Amino acid sequence: MQNTEYISRDGMVVHSTKYSDIIFNSELEILQVIWKAKPTDSAFIDTYLRGLDFVQEERPVMLYCTDLTMVGPLEREQEAWLNNVYYSKLQSTLNADVCVAVVFTEEHFKAIITNYTATKSATSHDFIVFNYFTDREEAIHWLETVKKGQDTILLPTSSKL
Repeated sequence: MQNTEYISRDGMVVHSTKYSDIIFNSELEILQVIWKAKPTDSAFIDTYLRGLDFVQEERPVMLYCTDLTMVGPLEREQEAWLNNVYYSKLQSTLNADVCVAVVFTEEHFKAIITNYTATKSATSHDFIVFNYFTDREEAIHWLETVKKGQDTILLPTSSKL
């Protein structure tokens, strides 16, 4: 992994491009992907793989925040890559449950709610708990409460004994 680490007000910047910043807050143990510009498919994949490199080589992370407020919704191909490739890689790396806070704009959030249809993903990722926000501070606060064990979310249980 290319060493592009430096400190921002949110934590250590693990990777930074014109499209995104990956920031690790060591105190809260949260890895953030903050999108700054609509990425190409290759930039999108590269960003997530850089984050995965950090998790594999530096530190296992169970709490994530993805901020999409500057870029809007992901392309279908990008969502498909996350569902079909990335989440499986993350699971095989960590072999643990993770929590992901996703931050949208108000408009994006309303559009999702308006157009919501209950469908089961072709690929099930029972080890990931997603929660959705319109404010990054609220998202980080939720992850903080998860870390402290004060949240009442139901984490997936493993049937492997």
